Amino acid sequence: MLQKLRDQTQNFGFKVLVGIIIFVLLIFGFGGGLSLFSTADREIASVNGDDITQSMLATEAERERRRMAAQFGTDFDPNLIDPLRLQNVVLDQLIGRMLLQQAAADLGIGASPKQISSSIRSNPIFHIDNKFEETNYRRVVQYMGYDPKSFLEVTEEQIALQQLRSGIIDSAFLTDWELRQHARILNQRRDLAYLAFTQDAFAGQIEVNDEAIGLRYEENQLQYLTEENVDISYVELISSDLINDPAVVVTEEDIRDTYETDKAAAPDEEQRNSRHILLQIGDQRSAVDAQAELMVLRDRTEAGESFAELAQEHSEDIVSAAAGGELGAVAAGVFDADYDRVLWALNEGEVSQPVQTELGYHLIKLESIQITKYPTFAELRREIEDRLRRLQASQLFTDRIRELDNLAFEQPESLSGISEALGLEIKNAQGISRTTGSGIFGNVQLREAIFSDEVLLNGNNSAAIEYIENRAVVARVGNRHEPEPIPLEEVSEEIKSVIVAELARAEINVAHTAALARIKAGESVAEVADDHGLRWQTVELARRTQPGVPREVLQTAFSLERPADEVTKVVGEASSVAGEKYVVTVTRVEDGDVSTMAESEINTVRGLLANRVSNVDFEGFYRTLENDASISRPD
Repeated sequence: MLQKLRDQTQNFGFKVLVGIIIFVLLIFGFGGGLSLFSTADREIASVNGDDITQSMLATEAERERRRMAAQFGTDFDPNLIDPLRLQNVVLDQLIGRMLLQQAAADLGIGASPKQISSSIRSNPIFHIDNKFEETNYRRVVQYMGYDPKSFLEVTEEQIALQQLRSGIIDSAFLTDWELRQHARILNQRRDLAYLAFTQDAFAGQIEVNDEAIGLRYEENQLQYLTEENVDISYVELISSDLINDPAVVVTEEDIRDTYETDKAAAPDEEQRNSRHILLQIGDQRSAVDAQAELMVLRDRTEAGESFAELAQEHSEDIVSAAAGGELGAVAAGVFDADYDRVLWALNEGEVSQPVQTELGYHLIKLESIQITKYPTFAELRREIEDRLRRLQASQLFTDRIRELDNLAFEQPESLSGISEALGLEIKNAQGISRTTGSGIFGNVQLREAIFSDEVLLNGNNSAAIEYIENRAVVARVGNRHEPEPIPLEEVSEEIKSVIVAELARAEINVAHTAALARIKAGESVAEVADDHGLRWQTVELARRTQPGVPREVLQTAFSLERPADEVTKVVGEASSVAGEKYVVTVTRVEDGDVSTMAESEINTVRGLLANRVSNVDFEGFYRTLENDASISRPD
């Protein structure tokens, strides 16, 4: 199990999940007792008497930077972050969070141990094979810089703020009148018709002769040139090619030492699965009382009662209590030294005497012993040798890329010396332009380097460019092909299409303007359509999201005034980004009616409105807190 954990903590998914947790904790708070520094701390802001210190701000700013790094991955550039702006944003977040924390405390909002346990146990970051693992939980929490106790405090605060928001949102209500009014508008239907002036309708009527095409070609010769392109010579250094390089030496001793190191770091052959009942000591319970209570529970287990059920009822380790105190199979050294000492002295099924650790007193039951066997040297030898060779090749690649770059600079007029010195084949690529390239020159970074002044104009080698991980190139320009006119016959159809589109747009504008004026003047819509060879599209009782009707037409139709009577039409116009134009008419408006709506439609409208109302309510609640608060902050 621990090997699985080790594998998980190294993969990308684990890092992303940690980034997500950092973001969640940033939003809901890390707790006031988690300062990384114990030195005197300067106050920089105050919220109703509660201080925000310089170290709190610095810590939260770093967490925000880490969140951004996790979100953007390899695209993240820390140099683009304005530190002052980042601190201002984070300070606003801290003030807002503190206001909500204070409000939750004033309202007595908190989280029960059961809620905290459920939240932690259901979090997939703590799962292995889709099951919560106590060991994984403790290791991940430690990875993030917390001990179990402080992480429980963080989780409690997070749940409290969620409950505060939910309480305000859930208290929002929507009146029947509001529902009826919004349903009247949102579910309104309209009889509409539209006349479409499209490219297809007008382009077919346009004739373009060869003379016009030739004239456009001559007038716009610069638009019809080939793109400048070059032929390239290059050498490529690849890390994986260095595995068998003479400089990569892996001895039998290296393989044996690595095997022994891996074996020592692997989980012990013996792992123990235990349950425990924890009783904490403090003002409400002394050490003597805790031991006495545990002895009573021990006697009950000896009498036949279920240890797991007693743990669920009595254990104060709220994370494991929900699972009957189960801690999972672990190797020695994972838990407290005193806990480990007793656990490793038990026989299967045996229950210990009370054991003291820094968390309190425990009653421990050894559920089972699991024996795992580490693979033999012979089984792992080939894998280890390959791993060591790849590691050395990667390290050698770092040295070689530096040597490659130096040679490219020292011998700028040829690749021959580089090829001989590093044993790299000189390869060729033809027809590489600024915007396109085949093979590895599909990479933008490589093309930019090739078309830099140093390489293109001065004729020098490029620098060594690691265009993807563990692959680097030095390139130089051979033949350079200047832009040349593209023969007219190759672009004549393209030119014709451009001219047709331009003329069609002009005719569309003229025809649309004339048709709109005639219809507004009261002329027959049928006659107007016939004169332009077009046909009206009509839709009865169209919805705002009516399928098959252009979006621009619907927007216009539902923005027009109501017709004055049943025989009157209102007229509008619409246009699309593609250059199409429409004449739009509306002849009837039928308001939405809750009584005629299906239950699913009512629920959809109710949900949309309730969400809007609740968000407005929460925003108002927060603004009230902010207006009533005493907040001091830097000028």
